[in-house]
Amino acid sequence: MNATFGRILALLARGDHPAPPAFDGFLDSLLQKFENCRPGLPDDVAAAGGEAAAHFFTDLYEAERTRLKDLVRQSEPLLMPGAHEELFRKVDELIRNVVIPAYLRVALPFTARERNDFYLAPGPFHWAERLGWGVAGIALGAFIVEAPFIPIWSKEIIFPMMVAGLLLPNLRRFLLMRRFEREINGLVGRADREISRIDTAYLMAATESEVAEASVGVAESTGAEEGRGAVSGRGGGTARSAMKEGAS
Repeated sequence: MNATFGRILALLARGDHPAPPAFDGFLDSLLQKFENCRPGLPDDVAAAGGEAAAHFFTDLYEAERTRLKDLVRQSEPLLMPGAHEELFRKVDELIRNVVIPAYLRVALPFTARERNDFYLAPGPFHWAERLGWGVAGIALGAFIVEAPFIPIWSKEIIFPMMVAGLLLPNLRRFLLMRRFEREINGLVGRADREISRIDTAYLMAATESEVAEASVGVAESTGAEEGRGAVSGRGGGTARSAMKEGAS
C-alpha cells in the first residue's frame, strides 16, 4: 500500500480519539518554552498587553521556526519540496495568528494575578485581605448559627468557617492554577487538531496527484499498445493481399 494513502487511512480511522501531537509535539514544547520564559515578561508589558506582549512571545517563537521547518520536512518525507514550504507557511500562520494571541488572552490575566500572589488587594495589604476573609468567615458562621431557617445551631461551626476564610486566598490560588493549566492544555490540543487537519489535506492532495499521474501513465501505455496492434493488423492484411495477387 502507498505510504501516504496508508497514513491518510490511519488519520481518518482515529475518529473522535485525541489527536497525536503534531510534528513531534512542537506546539507543546513551544508553549512550555513560553511558560519557562514568562517570568521575564516586564510588569508594565504584562499589565498593558497589546503589541509589546505579542512581540515578546513572537521573538521566542522566531528562535524555533528553523526547528519547525525541519520537523515538517522530516514528518512528511513524501511531499514535494513546494508542498513542504506551503505546509510550513500554513502552520506558521496558525501559530502567529491564532496560537500566540490565544495564549496571550489566557496568560496575561493569569500573570497579573500570579505576581500579586492571587490576592485581590495590593501587595502591602495581603495580610489585611486574609484577615478580612477570616472575619467574614466568623460573621458567616455566626449568621448560620443564629438563622432560624438553617438547621445548624452549634457554635462550633464558627471556628471552621473562620479557618475557611483565612485559607480562601490559598484555595483561590489552587483553583486558578488548575484552570490555567486546563486552558493551556486545551489550546495545545485544539491547535494540534487543526494542524492535523491541514496536514491531512496536503496528504490527500498528494495522493490524488499520484493517482492522476498513474491513470495518465496507464492510459498512455494502453494507447501505445493499441497503436502497435493496429499497425500490426494493417501490416498483416497487406501481406495477405500480396500473397493472393502472386497466386493469381
